[in-house]
Amino acid sequence: MAATFHSGSTHGLRLPLAAPLLTGACAALCAWEARAARSGPRPYERAHSADAVLGPPGAPVRVTWLGDSLAAGLGVDDVADTPAHVVAHLLGRPVEVRMLAVPGARTVHVLADQLPRLARDTDLVILSVGANDVACSGSRLAFAQRVHAILAALAPINTVVLSIPDMATPDRMAEPLRSIVGARARWFDAARARVAATHPHVRSVDVATPPPGMTRREARAHLSADRFHPGVQAYRVWAERITATAELLLPPPADRRPVAA
Repeated sequence: MAATFHSGSTHGLRLPLAAPLLTGACAALCAWEARAARSGPRPYERAHSADAVLGPPGAPVRVTWLGDSLAAGLGVDDVADTPAHVVAHLLGRPVEVRMLAVPGARTVHVLADQLPRLARDTDLVILSVGANDVACSGSRLAFAQRVHAILAALAPINTVVLSIPDMATPDRMAEPLRSIVGARARWFDAARARVAATHPHVRSVDVATPPPGMTRREARAHLSADRFHPGVQAYRVWAERITATAELLLPPPADRRPVAA
């Protein structure tokens, strides 16, 4: 898009977008809408501390979350409702959750700040990144190149990479800005999907498509109080989709060795 708002907050919402698409009155209107979105209430500023060992006793599988506020689960009041903890619960086995995702992170931050902290003994990485890249004025080509670099650096660790969510759903942004952002998100996500498909250790999970029969208008009822991030119900849908893929990638329980004392 052309606006800049970070997925972890809306402070940075500004407007250079895809400039050729925005001219005259349209650009002025979008700039005004960006300022309005930025000035609204921000009940969620900090992510929950999600690191934990969850589930029944036993040797846990290690699941590391990388990326932005969506990976960190910003938008819920209880850490138990974050995607990381819901996925751990749905897996029904011991899970060590390692959270490296940071609200506001873009692909450049995953490369520079998060990957160096990744423990290579992790069994599965779950990556959500791209919403903040969409919201900045960078090119889609540069975004795709950074996604490729992230996924290449993660090999051979099995990795679930989430699609960019439907950024035309959040009604914190008014029209026409919301539709412009949504279109740019779909454009960027097509590049993300193509890159992910070239890495054999990577599986994509769609978090943009609402459940069958649910309209975009109805999906807005599942937004959090900030009218931007998903709420409890939306994250639950995400977690169910992530879990279905994670179960295919994680080693069977008998294959995990106990954590060394």
